[in-house]
Amino acid sequence: MNKRRVWAMAIALVLVVALAAGCTGGKTAGSSNGKTVIKIGTQNFTEPIVLAHMLKILIEQDTDLRAETVEGLGATTVLHQAMLNNEVQISAARYVGTDLTGALGVSDPIRDPAQAMQMVQKGFTDKFQQKWYDGYGFENTYAFAVRDDMAASRGYEKVSDLAKDAGSLSLGVDTDWLERPADGYGAFTKEYFKFGKTIPMDIGLVYKALADKKMDVVLAYSTDGRIQSFHLKTLVDDKHFFPPYQASPVARMDILQKYPELDKTIQKLVGKIDTQTMTSLNYEVDEGGKSADEAAREFLQKAGLLK
Repeated sequence: MNKRRVWAMAIALVLVVALAAGCTGGKTAGSSNGKTVIKIGTQNFTEPIVLAHMLKILIEQDTDLRAETVEGLGATTVLHQAMLNNEVQISAARYVGTDLTGALGVSDPIRDPAQAMQMVQKGFTDKFQQKWYDGYGFENTYAFAVRDDMAASRGYEKVSDLAKDAGSLSLGVDTDWLERPADGYGAFTKEYFKFGKTIPMDIGLVYKALADKKMDVVLAYSTDGRIQSFHLKTLVDDKHFFPPYQASPVARMDILQKYPELDKTIQKLVGKIDTQTMTSLNYEVDEGGKSADEAAREFLQKAGLLK
């Protein structure tokens, strides 16, 4: 057999092995040292990464399985595709409002939290064979925020409390929200009121601008750690204008059927993390210098979930 033919056969063999690996890699969870590895996927921000570490710690404590976090998958659409391809078996955090309009294609906003949760749970079971768990206990949604001192002096607790002063208040908000038709500023004014002035700006700048008194109110993300670091107060959306964004873990049903102990472990975190707690965890990582694993482990310890 000549050398050229030997090399050709060798290359062909490598390609066959590679293709076989590619075809089977998305079919099952991985393995390491004889143990099945459950992969937990996250988007590219602190909150789901901390939650993924909580799930990893509990899975390895409660079961004979190993767990691995697959972090920074980018947008929820990328994470969703990874779940469909079985590249990850658990999503650490999925948000009701995001996946109702995204993965499930619901066009009209559903503002009742219970109805929205029921719809996304049924949709993920029927369409994707994935279990959408009840929420962790918090949602990461848009939230109007004011300085703590202003809230205390004027008695601001909910968005409607701003109405009496709205004409003299300035609002700092990202440009995208001003232009959104379904749940943007135009729809907001029909439900609540108009602010005296709106100031378009990058969402990342609104927190410091509010703390520096360059505006009176900003539209923030409800669990952002900077709310705590800048001593801001989020106001209750008392008319439920924004769609619900409860956060939940999601798992492939085939992996739950194969390893039913996983379901019991994931359920341990349902209802255990309120908004204030999640905001603090984000702050500890983003501003306090802790790793996601440290923040997760400390929370589990305080919650009595570590053995």
